[in-house]
Amino acid sequence: MNLTTKYNKAIDHHVRHTKGSKTVCVSTCLNYLGIPLDSYHYTSSNKNRDAWKNVLRKHGYSIRSRMSELRTSKARTTMTELKRRLKASPYTSSDRFVVEGIQAKKAHLMILDGNGEPIIDTAVGRRWKINGISLINGYNKKRAN
Repeated sequence: MNLTTKYNKAIDHHVRHTKGSKTVCVSTCLNYLGIPLDSYHYTSSNKNRDAWKNVLRKHGYSIRSRMSELRTSKARTTMTELKRRLKASPYTSSDRFVVEGIQAKKAHLMILDGNGEPIIDTAVGRRWKINGISLINGYNKKRAN
């Protein structure tokens, strides 16, 4: 775990409710983007697995999928392939991407820069298949590097 992840870690264990949960990885990513832990109740729910996207939008961020542009297909592209494609893309280290990884029945959220380097990753060293990658707009306005 890098220092940025350690500094932004909001909770140590998943918080489970009857209809949803707050997970460690999503809460850490949201905290890195300046969204406090007490400003949302769920990061995923039984009906909406991607509730964290609505939390980002509620706080003024725009997220746009880059699956087609980076030629990634759900659950087939590995993290290594994604990093290679990001390095070859026109994005820079000031761009931020939210990456959704899956592994059997587990899901994970990470933040990478435009060069493919992990900024926030609470599960370092695990092998993830990419389920989604989105560019975060509004990041540079809200938070300085």
